[in-house]
Amino acid sequence: MTGITEPTSDVFAALDEQRMSRRQIYAIVLVALGEFIDGYDLIVMGAALILLRPQFELTPSQIGLLGGASFIGAAVGMFVFGDLSDRLGRRAIFVANLIFFVVFSIISAFVTTLPQLFVARFMVGIGVGMDVPTSMAYIAEISPRQRRGMLSGMVVNLTWVIGAMSSSLIALPLIDWTGDNAWRWMFGLAAVPAALVLVGRQILPESPRWLLLHRRTAEAREALATFGVVVDDEQLARIAARRGSYAELFQPPWRTRVLLVALVFILNCIAGPLATIAAPFVFHSVGALSITASLLFSAAVWVAGMCGLLTGGLLVDRVGRRRLLCIGAIAAGCSALGMSFAGPANAAPLIVGYFAFGFFLWLGPAFITWVWSSELFPTHLRGRSQGFCNGFCRLAIAANIFLIPVGVAEIGFRLSIIILAVPLFALVLLVTRLPFLDSDQLSLEALAKGAE
Repeated sequence: MTGITEPTSDVFAALDEQRMSRRQIYAIVLVALGEFIDGYDLIVMGAALILLRPQFELTPSQIGLLGGASFIGAAVGMFVFGDLSDRLGRRAIFVANLIFFVVFSIISAFVTTLPQLFVARFMVGIGVGMDVPTSMAYIAEISPRQRRGMLSGMVVNLTWVIGAMSSSLIALPLIDWTGDNAWRWMFGLAAVPAALVLVGRQILPESPRWLLLHRRTAEAREALATFGVVVDDEQLARIAARRGSYAELFQPPWRTRVLLVALVFILNCIAGPLATIAAPFVFHSVGALSITASLLFSAAVWVAGMCGLLTGGLLVDRVGRRRLLCIGAIAAGCSALGMSFAGPANAAPLIVGYFAFGFFLWLGPAFITWVWSSELFPTHLRGRSQGFCNGFCRLAIAANIFLIPVGVAEIGFRLSIIILAVPLFALVLLVTRLPFLDSDQLSLEALAKGAE
């Protein structure tokens, strides 16, 4: 390990300050579309479980385990491929993962037993986990400084939310057309957008920041030129190679930072799935709505989340990361508490509470955490930091998915929701005490240098 920790800021000053080129926009959108696939495939299980429950005679614990299978797989994929994306490059992983994803999405549609379905969904999750840390690192590394919060937070999560909303809307006609086999079509159709994105990603260049840290200067010059940035050989020659590892991530100065950001993720993700994956189950089993009504209202909750996300995306680089997260988390926590007391006895307050919770969750906490796990760490550790932090998020989501059906059955809806709202208030207390989370308007290189 030699030289400086990051490429000097003058090399990337033009990339940080210039007006976005068409190729930058194309690359960011195409990479972000990987999260459409993530959102569709992970959330489609919420709709599928309504059909799988009677067909497989699922117990509450089996519902939780099956619902969490993809998220457990995603956590494994993030831990492993976050490291490999730093070693092998961003492009290699975010192309390979889609091949993996297509294969196991199709396999999910043809399983015949519960264990087979669990394994297939786990493997789909690994494909998702391969993409998230890689794509997030890539977007952060090619985004202009003043728009990084919006691009690596709002745009990525917007495609995720659209994918999630699509899963609920697609489920409705599939149920009418294919009946009890609709869940097979829900799983198998995820392969179609994945294949299309796979084709589009073939022309994307590697991240220039990653290339420079691996001394692939000729390729880095070409990649920068693709995005409209021209640098001379003297500038590139000053950048020394830097190879990272998980061991380095857990040593000073990064250890405290990555553990705290992971904790921020966990607190958000243990509560957040209440308004996402769990919505169809809660509307159907607690609100006593029909399958069609449950799916329609679940899709409407995603619309509320999208509105919150668009609002947050416009504000994040102006209001500030920490302030916006605290506003969203407090309001979402209060919405959950209101829903817990009014909802079980009446479907209307339950639905209104869900809309409010979804809006405020996506206004801040649900997307700002993704920004921090990329921008607060240097290029040679960025895939690992995103994989580690987001991996623990997926484990927290899996725990939430298991706890909601079991909690509703064992201790009731009201107490379950109160327990799940507490982490949002704990998140606010934690974030207000971490000044390094004020990462607005700083370059990636300045943020990395500030931690050392």
